[in-house]
Amino acid sequence: MKKTIALCAALIVSGAAIAQEESTYAVTVDFPYVSKYVFRGVELARDSFQPSVEVSTGDLYLGVWSNMPGHKENDMGLSKEVDLYVGYTPKLTEKISADIGLTYYWYPRYSGSGPDDSMEVFAGLNTTVGNFTPSGYIYRDIDLEVTTLQASVGYSVPLQGLGTSLDLSATFGGVIPDNGEVYCYYAAGVNVPVKLSDVVKLNFGLSYTENDLDDGEDPGLWATFGVSATF
Repeated sequence: MKKTIALCAALIVSGAAIAQEESTYAVTVDFPYVSKYVFRGVELARDSFQPSVEVSTGDLYLGVWSNMPGHKENDMGLSKEVDLYVGYTPKLTEKISADIGLTYYWYPRYSGSGPDDSMEVFAGLNTTVGNFTPSGYIYRDIDLEVTTLQASVGYSVPLQGLGTSLDLSATFGGVIPDNGEVYCYYAAGVNVPVKLSDVVKLNFGLSYTENDLDDGEDPGLWATFGVSATF
């Protein structure tokens, strides 16, 4: 596990160094608060902070994302999470781009009998049609042996008088483990970004999520508030 973390950290550092040499890089720091941590239709924790840092250059991006629960959860330590990811987004046409990469999930407080980490590969397509932004992805967790299919669409309504926009989104997905219960989920959300400067913006969002797990509870309504900066 430590070797994997070191490798991912090295990728992030080396990628940032390359980007700096080319002077065509961007660094985004995000610090949101969520009233619930919802992952693929399942609530994993109550109120949480989710700080992240991402470095991008050209078609390459890499970063670190985390979930820090505000309360102690009785979930064998799954609510505290650190993810390292890297991806590549080549343009296929003027309006269509691919997205391929991998994510390393680590649960530093995990107390169950299985491993406290896993590796997932993913591939997707993104496009733009007017104000609509459809996308489709496939994820495969190599260690947990789970495949996820997910389709999303976003729609942005400019609010020119307020200098912002109303960003709507809808997501439908299916989780297919090699051994275990197959389930579907859907989510609908709205986000309002407020630009404070050329670098800093605030984000206010509301989402509603349901799943069809036999013994699971629907996350229902949850909120997001955060601040982000891009350099």
